[in-house]
Amino acid sequence: MLIMLLIYTLKKVFKRSPSFEIVAVLKRQLFKIKYIIPFFLLSNTSPDNADAVADVEKISFSVIKKNSSIGFIDIEKTSIDETTTYIINSEVKAKVIFNFNVIGIEKYIYKSDTLIYSSLYRKLNNKVKLNQSLSLVDGKYFLKEKNKNEVLDFNIINSNLVTLFFFEPVGIQEIFSDKYKKMVNITPFGKGKYKVVLPNKSTSIYHYENGKCTTIDVVGSFYKVKLIQI
Repeated sequence: MLIMLLIYTLKKVFKRSPSFEIVAVLKRQLFKIKYIIPFFLLSNTSPDNADAVADVEKISFSVIKKNSSIGFIDIEKTSIDETTTYIINSEVKAKVIFNFNVIGIEKYIYKSDTLIYSSLYRKLNNKVKLNQSLSLVDGKYFLKEKNKNEVLDFNIINSNLVTLFFFEPVGIQEIFSDKYKKMVNITPFGKGKYKVVLPNKSTSIYHYENGKCTTIDVVGSFYKVKLIQI
């Protein structure tokens, strides 16, 4: 009841506030209340190393289309001993022939530089378009999607697309795409620039300065956006 009241209050603020910055902040809080907190409570378990000190790093990107912000991507990286967890939440609102609102929640867990778990959830205009998880059990990756389980024919995965937000892929030739469940090539061209082409033919060009990702140019069949770190 308290959450519903807060959601209602925030929506009223959105309608009357003239400030884009205030609206953006409040929308993120509303997003966390509606999606992130329930997802975190359902997926989080009590760690064995609860007394360890966590190293937390947070970065955010604004999604820019034609010089206007249409969404955001927030990534949190938490490291405790040999375990690193990435949490991504995102929301994009735009119009490509028709209006669409995409909400994404992703979680990735690495242990000793090995991907041991990942989950992806995406919603398009209130319809779930993607809901899958990947787990490493006894040296094999098990995919759960649409109430079906299958074993993926992969060796140990040491890096996937989320790591590109934090590390320049120097010397890395391919990287795992959880959405498409396959390895994709990384092509360096020029200083601090790398290109990744996904199976759907969309292209992302990652730009790095001093080893840190600053911008990403994304080109798809019906869209072209730029992600800028804020």
